[in-house]
Amino acid sequence: MTVRIVFPVLFAVFAVPALAERIEGQARTEHVTVFPQGAAIRWQVDLEAAAGTHELILPDLPQGLDPASLRVEAEGARIGSVSLQTARALPGEAPESAAVTEARTRLGDARDALIRFDADVAARRASAEAWRERAGITRDLMRGDSRVDADDLQAMVDEAGGMVADYLARAAAETRDADLMANRRDDVLRGVEQAEQHLAAVIDEAEAHDTLLVALEVAQSPARLTLTGFTGAAGWQPAYDLRLDRASNRLLLERGVIVQQSSGGDWRDVTLTLSTARPSDQSAPTEVMPWFPRIGDPDQIARPRLQSSMGRAADDMAEAAMFDAELAAPVVVETAIVDTGGPAVVYDYPAPVTIRNNADALRLKLDEKTLSPRVFAEATPRFDQTAFLMVEGTNTLNEPILPGTATLHVDGTMIGQTYLDLIVPGDDLRLGFGALDGLTAELRIPEASEGDRGIIRRSNQQTRTETLILRNLTGEDWPLRIVDRIPVATQEDLTVTWRAAPEPSETDPDGRRGLLYWQQDLAAGETREIILTTELRWPEGMVLLP
Repeated sequence: MTVRIVFPVLFAVFAVPALAERIEGQARTEHVTVFPQGAAIRWQVDLEAAAGTHELILPDLPQGLDPASLRVEAEGARIGSVSLQTARALPGEAPESAAVTEARTRLGDARDALIRFDADVAARRASAEAWRERAGITRDLMRGDSRVDADDLQAMVDEAGGMVADYLARAAAETRDADLMANRRDDVLRGVEQAEQHLAAVIDEAEAHDTLLVALEVAQSPARLTLTGFTGAAGWQPAYDLRLDRASNRLLLERGVIVQQSSGGDWRDVTLTLSTARPSDQSAPTEVMPWFPRIGDPDQIARPRLQSSMGRAADDMAEAAMFDAELAAPVVVETAIVDTGGPAVVYDYPAPVTIRNNADALRLKLDEKTLSPRVFAEATPRFDQTAFLMVEGTNTLNEPILPGTATLHVDGTMIGQTYLDLIVPGDDLRLGFGALDGLTAELRIPEASEGDRGIIRRSNQQTRTETLILRNLTGEDWPLRIVDRIPVATQEDLTVTWRAAPEPSETDPDGRRGLLYWQQDLAAGETREIILTTELRWPEGMVLLP
């Protein structure tokens, strides 16, 4: 029994006569939607052609264009077959692209200019040699002419000498001009070399493009074709300027983007849309497969019985190995896909842009947003010798703050850069704006009477006393948060007790076990000390692991 499957087609199909006119068109990039990775491009082709059937060649589409994404629509024409050529672009008899033809003409003109230049130099050198020959002939004639009377000899010598001098002067002038011209030959030769490099680059660029052959039936002229397709050779990333004004506790978020593309051709004066969608990423959740646990005798699994039959022994060992693999196989967790919680955010840039192929990293400014976070100083004396300027708040915008590099400014001065992770609307915002050198932090372990610095050790006990010291040398009051930690016991036999003077303002903030916060203003010139004591106990015969 024969099964016949009929595939639907996107384009109307009609035969192209063998002698149909082959014409070349130019696809102009009109609109680009750039994603974090990849771009959807829309081209426009305006076509002047007589009514009838034609084969249209579009040679300058990006290399690596996804054929499944390609769509062709027409006004004033009917589309037939569409062929995207990559490995063998263009049939042999197809006309050469205008860019390549222009580059070949430029190279030919440069080579012709070099030929003419060399001919001019040679002509001047030949002219100089001719004048020298004339001078020599004149001398030879004068030496061999015995018919000259003595009375006329002086006049003839003077006349001949003048002629020789004139001829030699002309020869010298022609030689000088030839030498001066020869000094400029490198410039003319450089023009040839540049034309050769330009032609090679144009050919490479042409070979780096895909070619589209479109069979179409023109009904009226001019006709217009619209092409859309997707390329992975483009992308954008956010770039931020974060400007903190401490006086008003306001954070200005200046949002921009950096767009790059290497699609094989320049995008000139295109309308640009930026989308946060990720067409190349996973589009559905990972399928959860059923779990079928099994039990077995571990002794039989570890030591399969030796059977008289080698085949049976091999089967037992294979089964045991498979069971071991099932028990030991790690759980594979797919990398999570960050979702903004709804449809993609789309930005339409208000002005046309030009982004050259594989050359430009174009930075565009989008907009400005204002946030009102809390501004304070935070110190971790256990690790850092200064406090840091911090802001905390909530993303109160109606859209996510996308991951990207941010340049930090405080009161009009740039202080560094950081990287922002994705912050969805309503999520917490926490940023550091650099060290505050005038707010010093120190962790000091006081001397103990036992001679061990602040630490008392026994076989099943350890007591540690530490002092956190903060000094404000800035000349202004600061809201200050001091952060430290205490041990967290995860075993029943390990007991942890602690005390602090003064008591912390908050323990286990945001569920982070073992962390302590002291939050209080630190006045200018003030010094604050916190004494923290921790004690660990465990059963005799056991040791505290490092």
